[in-house]
Amino acid sequence: MTDDRDAHVTHAEVEIAASPEEVWEAITTASGSAAWSFPADIEPREGGAVRLHRGPFGPDAFATVTAWEPPHRFAYEERAATTGPTIATEFLVEARERGSCVVRVVSGLYADGDGWDDIAEETGTGWRMALLLLRSYVTHFADEPAARLDLTVPVRAPATARAEVGTRVAAALGLSGLAKGAPFRTPANAPHANGTVEHLGPFFVLLRATQPCPALFGISSFPMDAVTLSVNVTGRLYGPGAEAVAERERPRWHEWLTRLATDTGR
Repeated sequence: MTDDRDAHVTHAEVEIAASPEEVWEAITTASGSAAWSFPADIEPREGGAVRLHRGPFGPDAFATVTAWEPPHRFAYEERAATTGPTIATEFLVEARERGSCVVRVVSGLYADGDGWDDIAEETGTGWRMALLLLRSYVTHFADEPAARLDLTVPVRAPATARAEVGTRVAAALGLSGLAKGAPFRTPANAPHANGTVEHLGPFFVLLRATQPCPALFGISSFPMDAVTLSVNVTGRLYGPGAEAVAERERPRWHEWLTRLATDTGR
């Protein structure tokens, strides 16, 4: 990183019961990245071009590969306009015993002036949630064809209210009183899903569903633009018929999410 402006750096990590090669495939290939995160077009070499398809959560981002060391290190930089920040993202994959590995994401925001610490921290929080999706995908659905069901609706509440909004989201999904590893079934007035709770935090829920098809649903109350609080669904549906199920279920999730955001903002 050659930017000499002030650095605001965050770290996130997760252990995954998979080899570095399996994780590398999930991080750096188009089919792998689309199955748990933003679909990414990556030119596999240092200096190569990167395009991150962030819709509907934000505009596409364009970056340059700054490190390409399969299967252990991948990094890229997004350079904004002259007065904007540079965002550097680095994946480090380290093998552990018994066939597992640790994945670390180091995110650096480089900019002059005040007000960047909070934005950098939000970026780090976003990566902590994303790595939970990565772990569940690699553990349960690696190499499965995937369809996306991504939605976001703003909430009329300050970002500091995310835990309160998250509690309402969990209740609306029928998750109150549950814990990680518990079976779940959504109530009649929510989109149909049942399966296992992968993660249940104050403002982020990760569900591994068996119905309506094998799927991961990450539901968060989080400012995706680091400013405006929104309720967000990151859905990944797996298997040969996943695309048809996603098309059928997307309107149901959108209607539920819109109603939930409206009720929460009152």
